[in-house]
Amino acid sequence: MFEESLYFSAFLIGLFGGTHCAGMCGGIISGLTLGISEENRRKNLLSFSLLYNLGRIISYSVAGAMAASLGAVSDNYGFGIEVRKILTLIAATVMIFLGLYLTGWWTNVILKFEKIGSFLWQRIEPYAKRYIPIRSHGHALIAGLLWGWLPCGLVYSTLFLAMTGKSVAQGVLIMTSFGIGTLPTLLTIGYFSGSLIANLQKKWIRTFAGIMIIGFGILQFKIHFFS
Repeated sequence: MFEESLYFSAFLIGLFGGTHCAGMCGGIISGLTLGISEENRRKNLLSFSLLYNLGRIISYSVAGAMAASLGAVSDNYGFGIEVRKILTLIAATVMIFLGLYLTGWWTNVILKFEKIGSFLWQRIEPYAKRYIPIRSHGHALIAGLLWGWLPCGLVYSTLFLAMTGKSVAQGVLIMTSFGIGTLPTLLTIGYFSGSLIANLQKKWIRTFAGIMIIGFGILQFKIHFFS
């Protein structure tokens, strides 16, 4: 039951965090086929988008495996339960701050938090930019694999959940569930690009999504600390 709740929570974080995804990745998705002919765009847009998102989810899964491996180290020293509670506390707290960011009620914390991955991203970004715009199916997959490491508070909060997994496989499944949750928004952006991004950035949509994310954070507290 515990494992299923983690997968479902990760999926819902990705689903309701779509407004954040639109802001972070919307421009990338919109530019996937920028610069190629209209005929090729119509023919390849779906396959390019699917491969890009597949690459992105694979990167999330790799990160999930790494996070779960770090979390599992505590088991070797006999204090795995205590560490998982701390990691769950951190994940729930980050979710709440992310929700506050989406609503616009308090943005400073999550903006600073997202800088955690900037060191790694500075080294990946020059290579990632080489594959935009995408001109082949291979480029689409590689672009997703690289852009999946873009610093993102949503990803980081879910990685803390992945650390609470009892195995590498659970870490992979948690991050895969999160990636699948982001698909509806990012696949749709591929077709409607700018108009959808603008709509998803509307105040009431961001507020609703933010409140939902805050709710999931509070729910994690309730499930793991007050049940």
